[in-house]
Amino acid sequence: MIRLTAAVLVTIVALCALVSAQDKAPKAVEKLPVSYGLVVDNSGSFRMLLDRVITVAADVVDENGADDETFLVTFVDTPKIALRQEFTYRKSELHDAAQNMFIEGGQTAILDAVKSAADYLSENARRDDGRLRALVLITDGEDRGSVSKIDDVLKLLKEQNIRVFVIAMTDTKVFTKIIDRLAKDTGGSVVVSKVRADLPAAVKLVTAQMRTR
Repeated sequence: MIRLTAAVLVTIVALCALVSAQDKAPKAVEKLPVSYGLVVDNSGSFRMLLDRVITVAADVVDENGADDETFLVTFVDTPKIALRQEFTYRKSELHDAAQNMFIEGGQTAILDAVKSAADYLSENARRDDGRLRALVLITDGEDRGSVSKIDDVLKLLKEQNIRVFVIAMTDTKVFTKIIDRLAKDTGGSVVVSKVRADLPAAVKLVTAQMRTR
C-alpha cells in the first residue's frame, strides 16, 4: 500500500485546484482584422443628435486596429446616400469625414443605404484570410423610403459574409423591426442608446463583437 504524507497530500490538492482553476479560466479571445463600413443616418430625426452621432462614429474608428480598414456612408433618402470616405486605414480621414456630416430632410431609406454599403464593401474590401466583414449602422431604425426589400438585402449580406451591428440612437423611440432582422439574420447585434452616458459602452461592445467570429 502506498502511503502519502500530509505534505504530499497538500501538494496534490493544491495542484488539482490549480488545474481546475486553469480549466475554468476564460480563454483569450482573438481579435481578427475587419473591413467595415460606418453607415450613418443623417435624416431630420437626428437633427438634435448630430453631435452625439459624430462622437459615436469617431469613437468606433478609434477602436480600429492597425489592420482594420473602414469607409463611411451617410444616408437620408435614396438619392442622398453618399460615400463620404472610401476605404482607409487613416483614422484622421475618417474623423474628418464624420465631422463633415450634416442633417438633411427626406424619407429615410435604411435598407437602400445598407445595400449600397454592402455593394461597396463586397467590391472593395481586402480579401486576405481571416479578415471579417461588417457594417456598423447608426440609426433610429425608421425606414420610410427604401426601394430595396429586406429579404433581398439579407440575401446579399449573407452571400458576402457581412454582419450588421446596429447602434440604435434616439431621444424618443427606436423602431426595431428592420434593424433587429438585419442584425439577427447576419449574426450581428443591436445596442440601443437613449442617453449620452450609454454610448461609450455601446461602442466598446459593438467594436469587440465585430472583431470576433
